[in-house]
Amino acid sequence: MTMAERPVKPYFESKADKEAAAKKSSALNTACQWAVDNQAGWSLALLALIHGYDAVVANNASPFVHLQHQISGDAEGRFERGCRDVYYVLYWVVAFTLIRITVINKALEPLARWGGVSSSRKVTRFGEQGWLVVYYVISNSVGMYVMSTQPHWLNTRHFWIDYPEGHRQMTALMKSYYLVQMGFWFQQIFVLLIEERRKDFVVMATHHVVTCNLMGWSLYMNYTRIGNAILCCMDFSDIFLSGTKCLRYLKLEKTSVVSFVVFIFTWIYTRHYLYMKIMYSIYSESLTYLPVDNWDPENGSYYTRNVLFNFSILLGILQLLIIYWFALVLRIVYRVIFLSNLEDSRSDSESDGDDDEDKRSLKEKKTE
Repeated sequence: MTMAERPVKPYFESKADKEAAAKKSSALNTACQWAVDNQAGWSLALLALIHGYDAVVANNASPFVHLQHQISGDAEGRFERGCRDVYYVLYWVVAFTLIRITVINKALEPLARWGGVSSSRKVTRFGEQGWLVVYYVISNSVGMYVMSTQPHWLNTRHFWIDYPEGHRQMTALMKSYYLVQMGFWFQQIFVLLIEERRKDFVVMATHHVVTCNLMGWSLYMNYTRIGNAILCCMDFSDIFLSGTKCLRYLKLEKTSVVSFVVFIFTWIYTRHYLYMKIMYSIYSESLTYLPVDNWDPENGSYYTRNVLFNFSILLGILQLLIIYWFALVLRIVYRVIFLSNLEDSRSDSESDGDDDEDKRSLKEKKTE
């Protein structure tokens, strides 16, 4: 083979590969952007297709729309968890995509403009945070009601008493609440990818992945009572976190400070004190009520030292993320006390962008 012959084939192959990769990447980016820009359209079409299938083909028994795995002969009509629950979760991932974008576009962004928010970026952020307020108010209210109907209401001992009997059997309300929450958190991963990147993107992504893992394994291993308690702890303070941001966008400074103070106290109480009580119950209190190794999958029992250790690792990671966020909260407290500046430490780049946009708008007005 001559020197002239050797580079010809590799060069053209390499060039063709690069062009194909660039074309493929461009097509993927275009498809992703289309999915983001048309969330309402494709999610509505999918939901219409699912409900059409449910009514016409599945005789109102589709696993996408209706709870599955009802216990035969159970006097209370309770349910167990099962593989077909995945369809119900997927349904709510799509449903939340439609509900979220509709609430933001049709209610929250018009509210922001009516409230005097002029920057388009701030209007968008108001819509995103306002949606979280709406969701957390509803989810926390439902979660607290679910807990009030269960034996573990304000009593961690009932995380373990009679396990797994009474735990693997779920009321329709308990099961639908848990699966809908799973749908919300899987959909939040999609939201995280399409929203403007913030400084704590990696931390948020870790939080969402850990949360989805905890919910999935707790459902599978019949620890939904613990999951219900942790979700209620998390949701409550988030109402005031997102609410404070919305109040700041509306320039309701005094009200936002009051909301921020309430947020700090609820955060400490629910996300640190109550959360650590739950972790203590998992790793210590449980030993009082259950034998050390109670592994019996056929009867729904998954209690062993290894299981406790793995759950503790995931919950520990979650608590470390919460501590990281609380450190940022303390930075904000310092700014409020000494600098009179209530600003989210994670959103510095966002604020800079807003300032630039406001300056451009002011310059355009002067030109006119």
